[in-house]
Amino acid sequence: MKALDRLIIKAKKKCGVDRLEVGFISPSETEPGKWVAMGQIWNGIPGSGVTSASCLCDSIEEAEKALQELGEKYPNNKDVVIFIEDITE
Repeated sequence: MKALDRLIIKAKKKCGVDRLEVGFISPSETEPGKWVAMGQIWNGIPGSGVTSASCLCDSIEEAEKALQELGEKYPNNKDVVIFIEDITE
């Protein structure tokens, strides 16, 4: 079992592990009354780039729940910051 654990650690160091780094919630520009939840996913390897996952939600609470589910799918070992753009002009 220890040999398997060492192989897993080596693979994670070489290939990285996808994790949710930051989340954004903002009003939809195309559909009034809807909210966009977008999460930035990074594998931890410098220079490898970031991928995004987003969804259209009916409320801020639903968008927060979507980002929580994304955080469960791509766990991080530290707290994830979520920015909410809810200021109206």
